[in-house]
Amino acid sequence: MWNKGLSWKLQRAAVSIAAIACLVPAGVLLLGSLRVDGHFSLGQYEKILLASREFFKWFWNSVGYTAGILILCVPVAVLGAYGLSLYRFPGRSALLFLYTLLMLLPFQATVVAQYLTLRALGLLDTPAAIILPCAFGAFGTFLLTQFMRGLDEEIIEAARLDGAGGGRILLHIICPLCRPAILSLVTLQAISCWSMVDQPVVFLRSEALLPLSQRLSGQSFGAAAFAAGVLYAVPPMLLYLCCKKALEEGISLTSIK
Repeated sequence: MWNKGLSWKLQRAAVSIAAIACLVPAGVLLLGSLRVDGHFSLGQYEKILLASREFFKWFWNSVGYTAGILILCVPVAVLGAYGLSLYRFPGRSALLFLYTLLMLLPFQATVVAQYLTLRALGLLDTPAAIILPCAFGAFGTFLLTQFMRGLDEEIIEAARLDGAGGGRILLHIICPLCRPAILSLVTLQAISCWSMVDQPVVFLRSEALLPLSQRLSGQSFGAAAFAAGVLYAVPPMLLYLCCKKALEEGISLTSIK
């Protein structure tokens, strides 16, 4: 797309430098995990994997929270986007604007309301205090709504003429067509939930319920913190590698539509 002159070379060099700069923290983390007292060693991994029961407890807490959020978030987002994109009803534009506004609000702007609601429901210091607020977030509905708006309405109308109901259209037509966007949502939401720190600090009190992301921000692992960080980064990296193609396709098609 660029003319291969001096401008193109400078822009390519700038992008390469930015990419290398982004990799520096990961390199420091990996190298730090392989050193003990200034020497190459796998001692940090041995300590974490063989002698740290707390690591696995907090690791599986993170897995449980992320899985619970995705199990609720994806169906809610699909149903919400289906209604907002393919049906016409009074207040639809205002409701979509409200979803967009809620998506833009940071956690700090809604934390008081969430805390009071969870306290009134008796859910503070329970896994539900982490799962429910994240599961009903606005981002997934907004993302899938933007994607579904670009679907060919003639296909949906043809299915209706053949006698297909709303549920059948959703399961057999909409969901397969939206597979890239749904996988994009799963990937982005999983990485976001895996790395959350603010919500556990505010909504949880018991150390046994804390996720690994919150414990890594402290001094829980001492000299083995580098190895704990590397192991913590493995699941989201594997998820990204598995869904890389669908993620790129879903985001590009959503931005175009």
